[in-house]
Amino acid sequence: MIVYHYSQTLKAEDRLVPGHLDFFDLCEPFMQALSHGRDCFFSMLLNGKYMFAVLNRSHLRYWADYAKWATEGLFEYVRKNEYPQCVSRLRCNYFCTDLSDCIRMFNEDWGEEDEEEKQKVHLFEVEVPEDGLEMRDISIYDAAYDAIHDRQDVDTALKYARKYFAGEHGEKPNWEYLSASNAVAVKDISHYLREQ
Repeated sequence: MIVYHYSQTLKAEDRLVPGHLDFFDLCEPFMQALSHGRDCFFSMLLNGKYMFAVLNRSHLRYWADYAKWATEGLFEYVRKNEYPQCVSRLRCNYFCTDLSDCIRMFNEDWGEEDEEEKQKVHLFEVEVPEDGLEMRDISIYDAAYDAIHDRQDVDTALKYARKYFAGEHGEKPNWEYLSASNAVAVKDISHYLREQ
């Protein structure tokens, strides 16, 4: 099946490595804290919020998003303990089945970057086994992220993680496709990003 994926490092004919960015180590402390209970996780959140505020002041903005790593850790904890049959968000690749969705997501992720940074990102047609794709509503993940970022609301984030892995979706789902299967970048179609 042909799907779409954008990347700064991929080249045509490359095999995609699931979880190639290996952010597991940034999420694992949050998973460990949650295994010791909600209060431990909440304490870890506050520590993370402080540490990443320091990083943000040091202009290390990318690493300053403690809520992302906490949310990913929380989701992985729920997946491992309640939905082990599901693909791990930390050990997969993300795809879109619709080109226009992929371009929209690129614009959401890279829209505030300058043109030089945007030029480093390439868009690909990728061949992936159809039975290896799991469809999830990213808006459910986003709601969990907001619960962690805005209110440090662990219980609400856990509720959303369960909905996400159960395959539930909102009224207007924003689909992402996760796969840990073999995938190959078959064609660079970056011109679609540049024509906007």
